[in-house]
Amino acid sequence: MSEHSVERLEIRALQQRNDIHEAIGELKDKVLEVRSKLDPNANAREHLLAACVIVSSIGFLAGHAFAGMLLEREQAC
Repeated sequence: MSEHSVERLEIRALQQRNDIHEAIGELKDKVLEVRSKLDPNANAREHLLAACVIVSSIGFLAGHAFAGMLLEREQAC
């Protein structure tokens, strides 16, 4: 191998190494962005009212269904 081709290979390896480092940096940034979007504490603070309404509605419907079952059982006896 000539010295010229070795230098070319070294330059190519350096470029590839830099590309890999850049790609890893972008990947780390994307991971941090996704983690911030999926942070449970931040989401709870942001959507507290909606979560309360949903949980209250489910509780109300479950209580209403349970009371209906009890009344139906009382009427059957």
